[in-house]
Amino acid sequence: MPPDSPMTMVLPEDQVRDRVHRLLPELWNTLSDLVRDRSVAANPQPQLAVTAQTIAGLFQKAGITSAKVETIGEGADRSAPMVLANEAAHPGVTTVLLYAHYDVQPADERLWSTKPFEPTERMDENHDMRLYGRGAADDKSGVVMHLGAIKALLGNRGKLPLNLKLIVEGEEETGGSKLEQYIAANPDDPRFKADLIIIADTGNIERGAPTLTETLRGIVTADVVVETLKGKVHSGMYGGPAPDAFMALVQMLATLQDPKTGDVAIDGLSHYDHGWPTVSEASYRKNAGVLPTTSLIGSGTIEKLIYGKPSINVVGLSGLPLVIGSANVLCPKATARLSMRLAPNQDPEAAFQALEAHLVAAAPWGLKPKVKRVGEGSGFISSPGEHHSEVERALLESYHATAVAKAGQGGSIPLVNAFQQANPEADIVLWGCEEPTANIHGVDESVSQSELEHMTLAEALLLQSVMSPIPIQH
Repeated sequence: MPPDSPMTMVLPEDQVRDRVHRLLPELWNTLSDLVRDRSVAANPQPQLAVTAQTIAGLFQKAGITSAKVETIGEGADRSAPMVLANEAAHPGVTTVLLYAHYDVQPADERLWSTKPFEPTERMDENHDMRLYGRGAADDKSGVVMHLGAIKALLGNRGKLPLNLKLIVEGEEETGGSKLEQYIAANPDDPRFKADLIIIADTGNIERGAPTLTETLRGIVTADVVVETLKGKVHSGMYGGPAPDAFMALVQMLATLQDPKTGDVAIDGLSHYDHGWPTVSEASYRKNAGVLPTTSLIGSGTIEKLIYGKPSINVVGLSGLPLVIGSANVLCPKATARLSMRLAPNQDPEAAFQALEAHLVAAAPWGLKPKVKRVGEGSGFISSPGEHHSEVERALLESYHATAVAKAGQGGSIPLVNAFQQANPEADIVLWGCEEPTANIHGVDESVSQSELEHMTLAEALLLQSVMSPIPIQH
């Protein structure tokens, strides 16, 4: 039988499973090495470029010879380095695009149990090995998952019988992805066109429960700036008649939520209803680390609150020194950075205007606050296409499960909406290793070894199911 015969390209499920299992120690070590790399989104580009080159090398070594580091855009608007690949197989076969990102959130080492950029293995209470480190789950596990699926299927063969595209982005965590902006402005760029798009940046509703993410919330990030004085003045000599900027800001921020229910109190924001699975209060409280004496806020079910309703939080403050080192002076200028999550169907522009109008109206003492948009992104509502049944089957087989959960995601990945607009007929699959106990963006972020194995297997099975029966011509 010729080495490029279609029969040689389709492996029995047990053989794919065995290949992934045998690859796991190598993938685990690769993930550990990537965690050591401080590819923080806010770092200067040279550091990000090092990580991008490392990842390009990993895929080249795996057989994706077209993998290379590129940027998009011009001048100051150029993107961070990203890894792109395009493995053309045969005209007319399925085109699959694999996406992940290698940039990570900052990490305050003082708060972690172990150093965030020194990967540490620990067994959890469920006797599952976990790897702790910043980016171990979000989203270097997604990078390694794609790598493992390709290695399991490719082996020593030539090219896979599908058109395989790869994007590993370096600025997803910045809130202002140049790639998202570029695709939205250039939807016909062939580099970003596909029949099946696999986004490895979400996860299961709980460890071991195969899940497809069907909705994402949108996001608006904005800074509100309040100025009251020309400079700092003594709080005893001038405190009373002279307004303190921070006190004014606090009053404004307090109006963003209903004082009784905790619901967002901004007129003009929408809600979205969907048939998400129930999220139990006990598991939610445990995963979020809510203290026993603290009540949950918001009206409606937990799943509605985190998947379909808006939320707003202060994620940054400036204008005052730390408590230690503070002085008895009035604050002349204060700024708060707000992160507002939106219903999946909410227009971010309308949401920002509603936020701005609310804050201006809430300003006390005749103040005129400045509200500046920092970033925004649309939500996502999936529209299952021709490969949907193959996606579900791959998850079921990987986990030996009887059902696949269809959940929402409280987070935001604005790029997904851009992909959807550019590929309206494509299936967009959102899955990955970021189950709730991974604590992404938080202290002691970690990834489950069993989740990495199962999700790598699911992706390998999915890729094999959409491969063309046309033999590759070498």
